Amino acid sequence: MHEIPQPHPAFEADYDLFWRRYRSEKAEAQELDTIEQLGALRPGMRVLDLACGFGRISNGLAARGLEIVGIDSSTHLLEIARKEGHPAATYVHGDMRNPQVDEGFEVVLVWSTSLGYYEESDDEATLSSALQALVPGGRLLVESRHWDAFGRTFDPYTEKRYDGDVLREWHRYDPLLGRQITEQEVVIDGRCTQRSYHVRRYGIPELRSFILRLGYDRVTAHDECGRPLTPTSERAVLRAYRPLIGDEH
Repeated sequence: MHEIPQPHPAFEADYDLFWRRYRSEKAEAQELDTIEQLGALRPGMRVLDLACGFGRISNGLAARGLEIVGIDSSTHLLEIARKEGHPAATYVHGDMRNPQVDEGFEVVLVWSTSLGYYEESDDEATLSSALQALVPGGRLLVESRHWDAFGRTFDPYTEKRYDGDVLREWHRYDPLLGRQITEQEVVIDGRCTQRSYHVRRYGIPELRSFILRLGYDRVTAHDECGRPLTPTSERAVLRAYRPLIGDEH
């Protein structure tokens, strides 16, 4: 059994300061529309949001009539999620690799590039836990940057600013391991913090094979609007199903 981890270095207490302002209201509404469409969601259905962060997606879905359980390892981000929360959203401090929730979810979300920050075995544990949490016929939705497009425009340096604070990142890519390695510098109120992390950049065929090997069925690939994925799509969503009873591998 996994112990509850400390928040990953990429998601420290300053994560919300920069990244919660990254998406526009229009783009966020489109994300919720895509989740509803690909998840075949209807009011009253149960959704498990693994690595829910500050509740951006969970609270949005709860406001649309879904029953949400959000799991995250960051108590700081969960405090924000609860403060800005919705009565239909429940937030739990836990580990997405072993979320300790009951079964019976129609949809499990692993959204906004939540895979790849630890080891492949950790991603396997996360997706295996998601499979067990789903009802037969339930849907897994895994969303991330689309590496086919992102890899062609890979930027070795990115910078974000907010109200005098700055987040600088230097990136490189290891093609043998399929990892993006990032050196990060955060300056808040004049105080500088430096840290590093890596994220596994799965290709779509690779992630599809991974998901099928774990026992899922009928994997399809879509863009950020729920349309069929293309080589130039900015974001990628893989949808997979828990097999119906009697159809398990």
